[in-house]
Amino acid sequence: MLLELMQAQQGLLIFTLSLAAAHFVPLLNSYHPNTILALVFKAIAKRVYQSTSPAGYQYLSGTLAFLLPSLTVIILCFSIAQFAYYPTWLGGLVLYLCLDTRITTRAKRIATLLKQGQKSTARQLLSNIVARDVSKLSSVGISKACIDSTCLRTVRHYYLIILFYLLLGPLFALAYKLLLICDQAWRKDIKPNSRFMSVLKNTIYVVEWLPLRAFVFLMAMPLHLKKVIHYLRHYARYFYQKNSGWVLSFFAANLKVQLGGPCFYLDQRFEKMRVGVERHPEPADIDAMLTLLDRIRAFFFLLLLLCWLAFTLGGTLFKM
Repeated sequence: MLLELMQAQQGLLIFTLSLAAAHFVPLLNSYHPNTILALVFKAIAKRVYQSTSPAGYQYLSGTLAFLLPSLTVIILCFSIAQFAYYPTWLGGLVLYLCLDTRITTRAKRIATLLKQGQKSTARQLLSNIVARDVSKLSSVGISKACIDSTCLRTVRHYYLIILFYLLLGPLFALAYKLLLICDQAWRKDIKPNSRFMSVLKNTIYVVEWLPLRAFVFLMAMPLHLKKVIHYLRHYARYFYQKNSGWVLSFFAANLKVQLGGPCFYLDQRFEKMRVGVERHPEPADIDAMLTLLDRIRAFFFLLLLLCWLAFTLGGTLFKM
């Protein structure tokens, strides 16, 4: 009886085990496959990127530099799945490797270091997370950069991965993850306004446009919905990257702090819009953000559970 039940709900079992493994048995960056892929993307960019080349060459080389390696990995995984005895379990392994559950752990460490007055150590830890220059950031600047990065990475590297896995399958989730890895690897050495990165950034924007907005609206419903909508109207639509503007508007409205703002990339100042008119964040606001993320996680999985129950009951009634 138990075996029959497990076979009937195999998809739910694989999804639950993958999430549990990602949270309780995460792989270290030193031997994670994502680290190897990031090094591959970075090496390719160093080989083909030339800042003085014509715009057409940069568009073409940038497109091929992320498209060919990504297609190679996806085709390889697709081929393996065709010969696998348990392809659904292979999909669960893909989900496990795509999820990043160590983002909040790093944020906790930065908050602790700032409270202890160890700003230099906090900057060093932050530099491993963000692409911006952090050498001159104050305690407020470190807090803001930590909140910005944690919010954006959590939404993209965790929740959107889960949504793509559930709605479009593990291969699509893997493809999206490869785009994020490539973008993160290139931003360390290439300015964000480079033509070389424009096709990659536009591809990510199009892929996540609808699910990111749906996620923000759903998560805002039990929180400050009116204020979030106000921020979306006044800030997100004018933000340099509208998808990121939606995420930052959501968290700025609920944390009641100002996010975004100008920052330096490779010794060049980029005038990015500030989101919100309230006070600047402090180290204590990192803890408030982590508490908010816990509430979002509980509501998100409760919503998934209700959807699964509705789908299961609907299927049962349809068969009857």
